[in-house]
Amino acid sequence: MRKKLIQTAVLTMVSLSYGEDVYRIDEIVTTATREEEKITEIPVRVDTVPKDEIELDRPNHIKEDLNSIPGVLISQVAASLGHATAIRLPINYGPYYLFLQDDIPVQSSGFFNHNGLWWTSWESSLGGIEVLKGVGTALYGSDAIGAVINVKSEDPSGKPEKTLSIEGGEYGYFRLKGGVSEILNEKNGYLAKFSYSQSDGWRDKTGFKRGEILLKHYYYMDDGSSLETSVLANKMDGKMAGYLDYETFKNDPENSGLPGDLTDPYRKVDMVRIATKYSRKVLDRSELKIIPYVRYNRNRYVATWMPTYPEKDTKTKTIGFLNQMVWNYGSGKSIIGVDLEFTKADVYYWQERPDTTIWGKLYPQGDIYKYKVDFINIAPYIHNSFRFGSLDFTFGLRYDYAKYKYDNRLTADDFGVWYRPDDRTDDFSHLSPKVGVLYSINRNNSIFARYARGFRIPQAGRLYELKTDYQEVSLDPEKADSFEVGYTGRIRDLTLSLSGYYMEIKDKIVTVSTDSLRYNTNAGKTRHKGIEIGGSYKFSKELKVRGSYSISKHEYVDFNTGSDDYSGNEMSKAPRDLSNVRIIYSPSYLEGLKLEIEYQHVGSYYMDDENTKKYGGYDIYNFRGEYAVNDKVKFFLKVWNITDRLFAETADIAYGKERYRPGMPRTVYAGVDLKW
Repeated sequence: MRKKLIQTAVLTMVSLSYGEDVYRIDEIVTTATREEEKITEIPVRVDTVPKDEIELDRPNHIKEDLNSIPGVLISQVAASLGHATAIRLPINYGPYYLFLQDDIPVQSSGFFNHNGLWWTSWESSLGGIEVLKGVGTALYGSDAIGAVINVKSEDPSGKPEKTLSIEGGEYGYFRLKGGVSEILNEKNGYLAKFSYSQSDGWRDKTGFKRGEILLKHYYYMDDGSSLETSVLANKMDGKMAGYLDYETFKNDPENSGLPGDLTDPYRKVDMVRIATKYSRKVLDRSELKIIPYVRYNRNRYVATWMPTYPEKDTKTKTIGFLNQMVWNYGSGKSIIGVDLEFTKADVYYWQERPDTTIWGKLYPQGDIYKYKVDFINIAPYIHNSFRFGSLDFTFGLRYDYAKYKYDNRLTADDFGVWYRPDDRTDDFSHLSPKVGVLYSINRNNSIFARYARGFRIPQAGRLYELKTDYQEVSLDPEKADSFEVGYTGRIRDLTLSLSGYYMEIKDKIVTVSTDSLRYNTNAGKTRHKGIEIGGSYKFSKELKVRGSYSISKHEYVDFNTGSDDYSGNEMSKAPRDLSNVRIIYSPSYLEGLKLEIEYQHVGSYYMDDENTKKYGGYDIYNFRGEYAVNDKVKFFLKVWNITDRLFAETADIAYGKERYRPGMPRTVYAGVDLKW
């Protein structure tokens, strides 16, 4: 195992020598099994963002990297660093995605936050991004339905290296980032990275400040064991704008959409995680892997989408263990593991504004919810793969058990429009089978087919933050059945990936309304299907094109809320098609210059589930350029939304009103990278 440090140094030198001239169709990924695997040899779609693309993007928001992947749309919300995700699902804020940092979850599955990618190292150290699309493998449980997004930090460099990057932009944007890294010897290597960014925001009340630190140390022992220890901490203090009506969106998109007396629509986010990856060979072809971690997350905000702007503070403290044993035998491999996570949550929800009556319902001033939750998740699993000729078969099975112990710290009773349930315990379990087959056409081309069952448990907020006319009922996990076929390969200078998927989500949690009461129940069913195409073509050493296109349809099969029946309708905020094209030009007459034009298309979609009105989507163009004076100094320039197109990141109809979140206008960034 200690050879990995030396191998990392060699690969670093090779990549510097060949750069982007070499496109590796046999790219190595780890997200499917936490084992290194070639993307052409696994029957699951894992797409990546290449390192050279990340370096050119220098993302000011993580969507800039992810939206180049086929079928992926990350929408920037509240005009700061928040996001909503749409991968094989409509644009949504629900717990249908699993966010990882270096293979480890960044949040507890019982307390999902749709902005979870801001808890990764995407600003200080971004070595790569892997997206496992669709239902996860047996290594992943609740929430891994639409996708698993794995943000990978950098490894120590092959030689002593210090970096510093200074960047400025419009609307008061400034970012400083840097670090040190070195492989000391065949046993030790380290990396230390930091970043600080701030902006006044292009819309009113959307400024932010964000800091991030990542520390990593690699140690390889004489007995072949290895330790990779990391400390990741980030903190953000920002503000959140609201929605705009159409006239304001069209004529005054910089407006916050909030009342003048709401002076501090804050969003404050903190995260600290310490983790160690321990690996040891126990037999000739077997390996034990244990990943213990501790994590602290805190999320404080003003709910700007609520009519009385209540405030919420959620703190979670987690201890987790990801354990697996890998047996390699003949032409097969077995992985047996168990994931353990224990979370203590503290939730406080209150309203500062005086008592307010809206539509005959009282929103009172004071403490709305105040409760604690002990959450436990235990999940044994098995993942098997074996080769027979040109065929690779995989089979996986995972059993999840999750339990909430809820402790209400206020009176269990109605509080205006709100209702606080009494202390109780809720538990959930689910068995998830997975099966896949891959046929290797040749070394560079393969096709695969896959079936996987996924699920998501009800969130703590869904269980314990109720309204007065809600009836308490028991809920079951939502279940997803996903079918997929795909191709991955290379034909000369053309690389290509193609996927077709069909997924049904059953037992959707629906809020049913009657004349006298409302209640949450498992009664909905939705259908999701689509085709995704991605590829790149190298015309010459100077010119390369990368592109992606996807078309999809998301519809309600059975979805009756008592007051509305959406069965047969298309789901709202579900773009019919997405595309992204990047043309990269590196002229031979001026070594060190690289230029890129990017085109992004988001198709039309219904703004409401009744399918009464559509938003037409948008097309925007972006520019990036860099010039390396030498191997130590590099200047860069970025122009977002070159044509200054007015567009909406999201558009919907809620409470009978059209709501728009405007996208960023033309914005220029520039800076310099230093390395020594």
